[in-house]
Amino acid sequence: MPETRAKEFLAALADVLEVSSIGPADDYRETPLWGSLTAFALKVMLKQRYRAEVAVRDLCSFRSAGELMERALG
Repeated sequence: MPETRAKEFLAALADVLEVSSIGPADDYRETPLWGSLTAFALKVMLKQRYRAEVAVRDLCSFRSAGELMERALG
């Protein structure tokens, strides 16, 4: 992948995930990237199934399904 295209992709991914930056060598298991990807998937599901608009940052770092439900659905 050409360098400019790679930078654009990483910048777009960071923007969608509402994080400051993502590097090409970031290991999703050791960085907030994995949590952000999970939160983004939840955001899409909530919008499609429940028509709920929830920011990715509000879906990060939940400890239980109940806590997630409270954050997502109010």
